Amino acid sequence: MPPTKQELSLLIKPLVPESVQHNNRVLSQLHSLTAFLLGLSAGILALQSSTGFLFYFAGTVLVSGLFHILIIVRSGGKGAGVFFPGTNGGEIEGIDESGKIRNVAKAGVQRKGAWKDVWFGGGVFSEALSGFILGWAGVGGVLR
Repeated sequence: MPPTKQELSLLIKPLVPESVQHNNRVLSQLHSLTAFLLGLSAGILALQSSTGFLFYFAGTVLVSGLFHILIIVRSGGKGAGVFFPGTNGGEIEGIDESGKIRNVAKAGVQRKGAWKDVWFGGGVFSEALSGFILGWAGVGGVLR
């Protein structure tokens, strides 16, 4: 039985589970801290309703973008797939049905959807959002 694309991907570019857990934990802490600080800022600025959520969205996009740029610089231009598994459990783009990697010279070896881990991972729409709301409501309530 020939190996699957995911098995080939992990043989070509292995991911250490402990390192992936560490990277996800750091990303989660970054998003949580940023969201809380954005919430404090929104409370101090007395933003209300949709303007407060737009402030959170803009701040999260800015921080995720800066973190993604840092990842690209640290990986030597290879992208987030060096640090995060992405979709399909770490499958590499460009593996055909026979198990050969195509177009490696042009694009390099990259994991499918690893950028989504940076932009949407770490609880951006769950843990971090609740921290934003707590900071926003807490400071907004104290200042009024």
